[in-house]
Amino acid sequence: MTNSKDVFYKEFPIGSFVSFSRLISEDIALKTRRVSLLQDMFGLSKGAYFLVESYCVDGSCDCRKVMINVIAGDKNIILGTIGFGWEGPEYYIKWMYDDEKAGRALVGAYIEPGGIQNGLENECLELVKYSLCDLNYIKLIKERYKIFKDIIHNLS
Repeated sequence: MTNSKDVFYKEFPIGSFVSFSRLISEDIALKTRRVSLLQDMFGLSKGAYFLVESYCVDGSCDCRKVMINVIAGDKNIILGTIGFGWEGPEYYIKWMYDDEKAGRALVGAYIEPGGIQNGLENECLELVKYSLCDLNYIKLIKERYKIFKDIIHNLS
């Protein structure tokens, strides 16, 4: 007999990052940050951009990071994936088995090496950095991380 954890990990293998909206069954509009550029900025054209957060599905992992897909609202395509680690370098250096270079690379916003990139990753990085100036957005990311991980831990 299979349980919900087996079914979940068959669809989303350990090591995967899954969008918050995929795991939480509320209206996606309530879960997606929208950034409206009223003029060309950061090398991006004016218009709407959506920042779609994905979190790690490994219940034993406490990476304390998010992958943010930047989606052009008018094209509905991922322009770039940006990682964001909200802890300090000491946390990530330890988490990366004392690898200082790898640990420091996870601090703050960065172009996600395992993400989708379409040639606008530097521009997406600037847009995400701008969005992260809003401390309420960082607080929301941390809250969603906890909610996401609690759901993963409670799969039976």
